[in-house]
Amino acid sequence: MMKWHKTVMISAPIDEVFHLFNVEHFHKVKPELKRIEVIRKTPDKVGSTYRVTHEEHGKTIQYIVTLDRYEDDADYKLLRFSYTISNFFQKSTQYKLIKKQQRETELIYSGEMRGKYFLGNIILKMLSKSQHDQTIETFLLRIKNLYKD
Repeated sequence: MMKWHKTVMISAPIDEVFHLFNVEHFHKVKPELKRIEVIRKTPDKVGSTYRVTHEEHGKTIQYIVTLDRYEDDADYKLLRFSYTISNFFQKSTQYKLIKKQQRETELIYSGEMRGKYFLGNIILKMLSKSQHDQTIETFLLRIKNLYKD
């Protein structure tokens, strides 16, 4: 299993940062996501599903993402997604936003990836943790840089 928990401070109001996590804007911070289609939308958002087309290192994969948790309060926002990648990995990701000041938001990005079945566990052990950490750092820096003063 691979876990991560990273935090970044962003110089922007919480609602502006949260706006980036809408389906129609998420490509701004994750350009490797080439297409996000709504499969099912629920009134309270929890249980909504999306078909994601992901392109990275010249390979394209599709997977179904489920929104497992959604909170949208004035000073606190949270999105938690789960999905299976290529029948080898089960992944869950969480984006937590906390209002620190009027124009300062803390983003906590956490998650875990587990190998599914024997082969998935072997592949996961071969993945480079440092490369995965670098991908996460790049993602967080991309968000932070959108709001540079």
